[in-house]
Amino acid sequence: MNKRGKIAIVAVVAILVVVAILLIPVMQNLLAMFFQKRIPTYSEYRVQRDLIVDANGGTVNNFTIDVPVLSDVNRTGQVQFVSNVVYDPAPTFLSKAGLSWAVWEHDVLQGSQRSTVRVTFDLRVEAKVWSCASTESLNISDIPAPLVSRYSGDEWMIVVNDPGIQTRAQDIVQGEQNVHHALESIYRWVVGNIRYPQGSADRDPQSSVDTLASKVGDCDDQAMLLCALARASGIPAWVQLGALFSSSGNNWGGHGWVQTYIPLKGGSGEYVTIDTVNREFLIWSPNRYVDYTDDGGGEHLRDYYFSFHCSYEPGTYPIGDGPIYSESHVSLMHHDSSEFLRLVDMDPFQNLAMVEIRRSDTVPA
Repeated sequence: MNKRGKIAIVAVVAILVVVAILLIPVMQNLLAMFFQKRIPTYSEYRVQRDLIVDANGGTVNNFTIDVPVLSDVNRTGQVQFVSNVVYDPAPTFLSKAGLSWAVWEHDVLQGSQRSTVRVTFDLRVEAKVWSCASTESLNISDIPAPLVSRYSGDEWMIVVNDPGIQTRAQDIVQGEQNVHHALESIYRWVVGNIRYPQGSADRDPQSSVDTLASKVGDCDDQAMLLCALARASGIPAWVQLGALFSSSGNNWGGHGWVQTYIPLKGGSGEYVTIDTVNREFLIWSPNRYVDYTDDGGGEHLRDYYFSFHCSYEPGTYPIGDGPIYSESHVSLMHHDSSEFLRLVDMDPFQNLAMVEIRRSDTVPA
């Protein structure tokens, strides 16, 4: 036997040995540990949110800022508790679209002047992982009619009645009626085909049609596309908006994700969360807060994105310029629980973080 033949035999033997080792339960457990994802059972924060208006060298006659009042959430598996909220300056409050909104009004702002509204609050968010399997899920026809009616058609940037959206939804779902299976297929397609844009862009969300065409979209864009594809498949889905905490950078940033509904055998059902950007399917991680849940009204959803309204003197600015509005978060305190939910990646080699509870217990940090 020549040297090349001996090398080939050695290579085959080595591969067989590796495969045999990987089949040993101990090695399987070690691999599972490697691909595990852990999230704290709860996280606590103190956050400072600043809403800033800069006259940017010109004259602002007056302006209004309105944002939803951050409140407790203790339903549908999502749990967040808000306390010690301090507004500076104090706002007025009004009710709009079923929510309480904090409103600030200001008169003239000129030249280098800036106005800052500061909201400081404490926050506790509890993790939730929905363990409902596809075998427990019922079909699309079993979804409650009021949800289908509210979240089925076009809604601002969630464009459903478009040939491209309809065709893509059909290609993805392939007539599947099991709600869990259909949602999983849509989630996997968005994760595998939509790229997050390079850098950061301060812009309005793009429509589901534009995101589908470009195959590029940030968190809001991906959420609205997933909603459109789900609705085109007969599954009600809606966006939730708020902010996300990055422990690596100790900072917060605006974020959007999806909420939807899975009917279950026995007559019950679950409102579940899907976040394609963070590769979280049926997971509510405690690294976020929600301050707006889409109610199906396109004008209400649009209002959330346009919280700054002003009147200014165009002649005091160069062409194309105007006052500048910005928001920022400052992390004043962050604490994670000492216990973590232990998750396992079901598809590590495809880089799809489809996860489920590995064990019902918790493990030390």
